[in-house]
Amino acid sequence: MLPELELAVLLCGSIAAAASGDNLQITVLVYNNAPVSVSALKQAEVEAARVFSAAGIGIAWVNCMHGSRTVSEACAHVPRSDEFVLQIAPTGKTSNDSVFGEAFLAEDGRGKYCDLFFDRIEDANLKFRTNISRLLGTVAAHELGHLFLGLNAHSKVGIMAPVWEQQSLREVAMGTLGFTGDQSKLMKARLGREQAKFISFRSRNGRPGDY
Repeated sequence: MLPELELAVLLCGSIAAAASGDNLQITVLVYNNAPVSVSALKQAEVEAARVFSAAGIGIAWVNCMHGSRTVSEACAHVPRSDEFVLQIAPTGKTSNDSVFGEAFLAEDGRGKYCDLFFDRIEDANLKFRTNISRLLGTVAAHELGHLFLGLNAHSKVGIMAPVWEQQSLREVAMGTLGFTGDQSKLMKARLGREQAKFISFRSRNGRPGDY
């Protein structure tokens, strides 16, 4: 276990508009397989969206699980270039209890899927007396950041730090923990390139399509 004042998180780590980095947006497909209430999940999504908005990227949320845990038809497809999948798992899947989530990256650093471990987030919330929705949303933003920033995405400061110490936890509580300027530029550059490719693909084929 970590010292009381430390918290390890997620170690596991138009064409002109797209090119200029304007109006950038991603869609996140959310599978809530944990006992997270609808209201808490919505608040967490607002917090994660706030973090990305400060970095110049919007998020559209699609909640994929309904009632009897059936999957919405809106989610029954392979994620497109601007779509990412976030699962909230009820329990951790790594041997280290201090790890709150995991991003699944290929050798080239690209990825589409990440998991959050709700039991560990809930335990940390009780220990550090944070707001559960704000903590869940900030952890989600960190994990989605891995999918954007690829391998070796951890930094010494900000939301991508591998360990959130007392100051970082205060920033989580205040809603001020976010990406660095360099991280924001990298994420917008990647998304801008992907959007430009998609628009070019659609233009060449004369119809909507996946890229």
